[in-house]
Amino acid sequence: MNDQKAASEAVQHLIDIGCKKIAHIRGPENPQNAIDRFLGYKKTLEKNGILFDSKLVYTCENVTFDEGLEFAKQIVNDHPDVDGIFAVTYLVAVGVLAYFNEKGIQVPDQIAVIGFSNWFMAQVITPKLSTVDQPSYEMGVAAFSLLLEEMICHKEGKVFHPRTIELETSIIVRESSLRGAK
Repeated sequence: MNDQKAASEAVQHLIDIGCKKIAHIRGPENPQNAIDRFLGYKKTLEKNGILFDSKLVYTCENVTFDEGLEFAKQIVNDHPDVDGIFAVTYLVAVGVLAYFNEKGIQVPDQIAVIGFSNWFMAQVITPKLSTVDQPSYEMGVAAFSLLLEEMICHKEGKVFHPRTIELETSIIVRESSLRGAK
């Protein structure tokens, strides 16, 4: 999937519902998907005339629930005027929502949140998490098909031609960013 495009769509959703100051809780500096999601965030802000502020970017080391809790606290303390958060994964976003629930911060009225991955937990927390839906099952099927093809080619002495298969993502809007479009 195109992580940069998917992140761009997530951030554009926050902008479309009226968010003007959007923080990003990103993944580590190393994996390409974290880099691409960050670039999608940054480019979409700039495309919409929103000045990129590196102080609104928080970097996870392990991409955990606890990091979501901690970064939500930092965002509220350091930037109380942030009105949107794009989290690198659903697990980090769930940590953000847990902190906001604990502190009585109204989501999405005070701050909207969108995550990435659309795992089951996104649908069962309160408020339900808006998320980028990545086609995990289809990704597994495609990866297995390529692996099987490569194994058969190797067994039969044929040349395997690697290729990239790009699957589409979509935004699932739930309660954590369900505001009237502005």
